[in-house]
Amino acid sequence: MSVAATVVPSSREASLLPAADANATASVALRIMPLGASVTWGVGSTTGSSYRKDLRDLLVAAGNTVDMVGEVKHGSDFTDNESESFSGYTLEQIAEKAAAAVPKYKPNLVLIDAGTNNCNRGGTVADLGRKMTALLEGIFAASKGASVVLATILANPDAKQDACRVDANRQYAALVEDLAAKGRKVVLADMRSAQAPTTRDLADGRHPNDAGYAKMASVWFQGIQLVISKGLLAAAEEAT
Repeated sequence: MSVAATVVPSSREASLLPAADANATASVALRIMPLGASVTWGVGSTTGSSYRKDLRDLLVAAGNTVDMVGEVKHGSDFTDNESESFSGYTLEQIAEKAAAAVPKYKPNLVLIDAGTNNCNRGGTVADLGRKMTALLEGIFAASKGASVVLATILANPDAKQDACRVDANRQYAALVEDLAAKGRKVVLADMRSAQAPTTRDLADGRHPNDAGYAKMASVWFQGIQLVISKGLLAAAEEAT
């Protein structure tokens, strides 16, 4: 797999750090919180598992110990199916959920896919990057040592909605570069890469089908491999 094609570190990171090792195994157990809205929950998935089961299978096959955490259980084909996922939620609403859940579960790895619902009316959301930065800083404060993989927003066939998503992704890339330069443990997973879902992989024009979710899992996996390769992971704190 080509990590460079699917995970976009900042320009400063790329010049200083090695590429991800696709065979890397974490030295600590992964306590993962998938955080997001309907895509994370699994709308469009025949089993309701979203990308989460496919990702878990990839991580376990690579030798990792995995526990997914959150208040919501969803997915009929695996039992470790917890997440913080709420259909229709905006970034602001997801941040409110994270403020309660992250201190409770103390994940050492948070996967964020948020902002889609802020763009459903098209236009631009000029402060989405600022709001995402606040969410990330809250996570870092609430779970010491946590790393974050932040996904860019999936493609959408509606031109106005997609233009908003493209602008949001630009903001996300900029904030990840800025935070990484400050020593924050965050990488960007590019859900617009050649290996990510396209509009042909959508079940309903917005949510992936099973094939699309499998592609998302691959992109997430490579993002996590980058976190592992960079030595960012720390053992999870004791949960409350």
